[in-house]
Amino acid sequence: MSLVTTLWSMEAAAALTLAVLYGVVWMVDRRNLANLTLCVVAIAMAGAARTEVGMMHAGTVGEYADWVRLCYLPLTFALVGQVVFVDRYLGTGRRWLLWTIISVRLLILAGNFLTYPTFAWRAILSLRHVPFLGEQVAVVGAVELSPLQWLSVASNVLIVFFVADAALRLWRRGSAEERRKALVAGGGVGVPLVATIAYAQSVVLGIVPLPLLVTPSFLLTIIVMAVELSRGFLLFRQTRQELEELRSELTRAGRVTALGQLATALAHELSQPLGAILRNAEAAEIHLNNPAPDLEELRAIVSDIRKDDRRAGDVIDQMRALIRRRTLEMNPLALSELVQDVMSLVHSDAVARHVVLDCVVAPGLPLVSGDRVHLSQVLLNLIMNGMDAIQTSPGSNERVLIEARPREEGKVEVAVTDTGPGIPPEAIAKVFDPFYTTKSGGLGMGLPISRTIIEAHGGRLWAEQAPSGRGLTFRFTLFQAQGAAS
Repeated sequence: MSLVTTLWSMEAAAALTLAVLYGVVWMVDRRNLANLTLCVVAIAMAGAARTEVGMMHAGTVGEYADWVRLCYLPLTFALVGQVVFVDRYLGTGRRWLLWTIISVRLLILAGNFLTYPTFAWRAILSLRHVPFLGEQVAVVGAVELSPLQWLSVASNVLIVFFVADAALRLWRRGSAEERRKALVAGGGVGVPLVATIAYAQSVVLGIVPLPLLVTPSFLLTIIVMAVELSRGFLLFRQTRQELEELRSELTRAGRVTALGQLATALAHELSQPLGAILRNAEAAEIHLNNPAPDLEELRAIVSDIRKDDRRAGDVIDQMRALIRRRTLEMNPLALSELVQDVMSLVHSDAVARHVVLDCVVAPGLPLVSGDRVHLSQVLLNLIMNGMDAIQTSPGSNERVLIEARPREEGKVEVAVTDTGPGIPPEAIAKVFDPFYTTKSGGLGMGLPISRTIIEAHGGRLWAEQAPSGRGLTFRFTLFQAQGAAS
């Protein structure tokens, strides 16, 4: 195998490897079109490498012309792909110029297959053989140029202008990162592109007696593109990890804030079983001081102490679970049990505020897939918000209703409705904005955190006017657990 064939085969293999890699990356995240353009450019370069080997090894004018005609196809995709990459990556390209370039290059491609031998040449009169990498390769000799050659030259000028203009516009924005990206686009894409166009035009016009080659500089370009996209991917992962950590901290802060609001109620919840334990212990002590203790009564007292102890332990466990920092642990959950657990936490506070808590769960409601602690936090926040809203405008019907019912497409909906004064319709869309609050002592983070939690479960949380016309209803959806029912 000749050195030319070996080197160009290695180029094609490297390009196809990058094409597969970034094609897979694009399939994972189809919003980033820059990955797709790199995949297209790399595939086009591999195709161009094959046509270049064919041209260099051509034995006749006709064979050479056939390879040149075929080279226009990958060349078009490579040039258009680079222009689209610059537009997608920098975000400063002029769209009208982009579409002009694409239209002209497609017109040239179509014209190339409608004319003979090529779009740029009316006729190839002869071939020459020159030494190249240790062997004799075919290059164009005498040619007769086509009048349409100027259109190809004009399209190349437009491509260079587009890249330079996009890079300059980004540079003028002034930030260090934007200037770095402008240099990468200008140096890593623009300079090799200019060199390739200048070299190819010199060969086409017969000025330089060398093989018609575009892939060496294109390989440099796609390597630069790959490095930049990899850098962006790594930065994106780092940023995403930092956001996840921040969300975890905010979620924990939201739970602690909610529990702070419940401090008095929780103290009351603990004081009841602890007081009962003390009274039972005192009663047991009295019985034990009798000459003939009533064993049955003592057994009943010990049983009561055990029940009260478990009740206090359950309250403490719920507080500990809500405060502890943790990640999502998806498990099948019965919403009826989850709602009852949260209602038990806020029961004393609701009684102190004279607010009635009602729960309506549809019969046979399927289990949902979710994290018990995080979903408890969402319900706790929505119920507390409802009671806070009622306190701002107390009336005769102070009530918070929690409903759960099945929805279509394997989902379950939970709704929390209060009988407070509500808010203006135009403000409903703002309640999920960070730091937006209608409470004098609120931070405005409870609802944004709750929405983040529900979205992490794959559901949706939104607000609307209550059906009665008074108060607000917050609804969220969760997916049913696979193959489970309550």
